[in-house]
Amino acid sequence: MSNALDRVLERITAVVKWVMIIMTCVIFFITTFTVFTRYLINYVPSWSEEIPRYLLVWITYLGAALAIKYKEHISLDVFFNLLPLKARQVGHLFLNGLIAIVAVIMVVYGIGLVNHFGDDKMESIPLTNFWLYLVMPISGTLMLLYLAQDTWKRIRGLGKAEEASSSEMVPI
Repeated sequence: MSNALDRVLERITAVVKWVMIIMTCVIFFITTFTVFTRYLINYVPSWSEEIPRYLLVWITYLGAALAIKYKEHISLDVFFNLLPLKARQVGHLFLNGLIAIVAVIMVVYGIGLVNHFGDDKMESIPLTNFWLYLVMPISGTLMLLYLAQDTWKRIRGLGKAEEASSSEMVPI
């Protein structure tokens, strides 16, 4: 089962990366277009500030989920690596649990935001806020999947004499 989950998560990760790359390109092109229209023809489209802002929100939340997968969140690894191996292994599991609590909060409250405010209209584009708020439960769910994958691997490795990497970042 672990291999199947790993394969599925690798595919999801690839899709998330491509979505983030496309969103970044769209932000770049909209910003370039806006600068062009503002200074050359003295016109600024009303949507040219709102769409990049919403895309940046999506990129931030999806990036937070990928940071969980690659263990790139803020860490205090200098102090953490001073602990004995068993304490570090248990500490990783404890930290995964704390991050999972945050991810569950994101899913639950994200669904609440979608349900309560999803029908509200965006300021200058003819879409509802559903598309903005949807990223919160998606990101929380991705975080939970990545944490489950990491936790399972760490539980299987508990008590073993060596860790995956001595320079691995510890999410805090």
